[in-house]
Amino acid sequence: MQKTCNQCSTSYEIYDDDKALLHKISPTIGGRKFEIPVSDICPECRQQRRMSFRNERKLYRRKCDVTGKDIISIFSSDSLFKVCDKDYWYSDKFDPLEYGRDYDFNRPFFEQFKDLSLTIPMPSMRVERSENCDFNNDMGDCKNCYLCARTHQSQDLIYTYRGNRSSSSIDCTQITRSEILYECVDCVKCYNCKYSFFCSECTDCSFLLDCRSCMSCFMCTNLRSKQYCFLNEQLTKEEYEKRLSEFNFGSYDHVQRAYKMYADIKKKAIRRNLIKVNANNSTGDNLIDCNNCHMCFSTQFTEDGRYLWDVKDYKDSMDAYSGGRNSELMYYTTAGAASYSVQFCFRTSGCNDVLYSFYINTSKNIFGSIGLKRGNFCILNKEYTEDEYNDLMPKIIDHMISTGEWGKFFPSSLCPFAYNETVADEFFPLDKGRANDLGYRWKEDDPKDFMPQTYNIPNNISDVKDDILNEVLACDTCNKNYKIVPAELKFYRNHNLAIPRYCIDCRHMRRNKTKNPMRIRKDICKKCNSEMDTTYPEGTDMQIICDDCYLKEVY
Repeated sequence: MQKTCNQCSTSYEIYDDDKALLHKISPTIGGRKFEIPVSDICPECRQQRRMSFRNERKLYRRKCDVTGKDIISIFSSDSLFKVCDKDYWYSDKFDPLEYGRDYDFNRPFFEQFKDLSLTIPMPSMRVERSENCDFNNDMGDCKNCYLCARTHQSQDLIYTYRGNRSSSSIDCTQITRSEILYECVDCVKCYNCKYSFFCSECTDCSFLLDCRSCMSCFMCTNLRSKQYCFLNEQLTKEEYEKRLSEFNFGSYDHVQRAYKMYADIKKKAIRRNLIKVNANNSTGDNLIDCNNCHMCFSTQFTEDGRYLWDVKDYKDSMDAYSGGRNSELMYYTTAGAASYSVQFCFRTSGCNDVLYSFYINTSKNIFGSIGLKRGNFCILNKEYTEDEYNDLMPKIIDHMISTGEWGKFFPSSLCPFAYNETVADEFFPLDKGRANDLGYRWKEDDPKDFMPQTYNIPNNISDVKDDILNEVLACDTCNKNYKIVPAELKFYRNHNLAIPRYCIDCRHMRRNKTKNPMRIRKDICKKCNSEMDTTYPEGTDMQIICDDCYLKEVY
């Protein structure tokens, strides 16, 4: 069935399997099943809406509205929402049931939920079981990390997005079980590598693309189990060390020239059209151990999923961004973990049977609530008996059906953040006018963040003095200010790395651009001319080939 998206006006397909999974996911309350209707906006617009509810990387100094304490928060001081220090909010001192209210059948649900959200304080950020990690967000079991996001079981990371079980690294995106990395993307089990992308089990390497089990290689692509390769040429140890000695990573000019060389060798590199490992009857990209998944991206260990982004360990779920830990029957959620039958929610963990709620932990039978911990049979943060809940909920859903709200995600007017504070702006960039047209708020830049730079950064790290720690630097791309912190300078000196000339946001976005769009298109294999699916954008310079040809060429 073809439909036209109510947001972007593009045509999209509603498949029979979409309807079948929606029927399976649809909740049963009080002995009655409430069918979730098919969405009136396309999969990409649905993903954009979910992402717009997540500020993953922007941090602000402000006051806690409950304790008066000076805190670091993902909510700015001019946010519409009240904010509570995370340590207080997650403790037993904070009682979310104090904010409970009756459901009003004379008003739309979303209007009532907005009133609740503007009354109850939101948690300042999420940092759990971590030491010396105050300036981070979405972090657990970490130590000595600074300005990282979505990072777990790691230590001594700086400016890293999605670091897992890794240590002593700076400016990386998606690294796992790795140590001493700099400016690396999608690297697993790597050690002492710089400027390396989509590599695994590599050591003492720089400027690599799609290499596996390599040691002491420089400016190479598509290598497997190699050592002492320079520009994909096999050298002896002595030859390699001599040629590498001519390059100085501590010189900013040398690194810039290397980036230009790297851009040229990327054009000659062969790239697999899609990454699918043990992905049976599945469409999408970056799929590992998936079965019966449709249009899923960066998804692992998942069965019977549709339109999932960046999740693992999901089953019978649809339209979700970011989540994991053995979850099932999830629909239109972001950051759902270890949960069962959760729909239209933002941040649920260890929950069962939750609808239209924010920040719910270890709870069940919840509707339209915020901040509950170990709750049961609650509506708008008010507790009911089981019989009362099962009697009232069908009436509420019938009311939502009559107002046209049932089956829709929270509107943009309920988004806790300005659009350009969220991860949605990274994947679906909008200008202020278009964002406002869609109902989103927009946060203007603070002029104080754009002071002119007067300090002259030396070209070579060996010439950089400690006084740089007191200087305000300005990004060469966007002019936004940034600073060098002591642990960062120590890392640059220890590993002979030049001082960066770009702010951490521009560095993050540069790394993001090395990753493909989450969008499938048709193309022709550069080797065998067969038709194939790929996520590489049209017009790419790289040599994109089908899976069969890739395996023949690389292995």
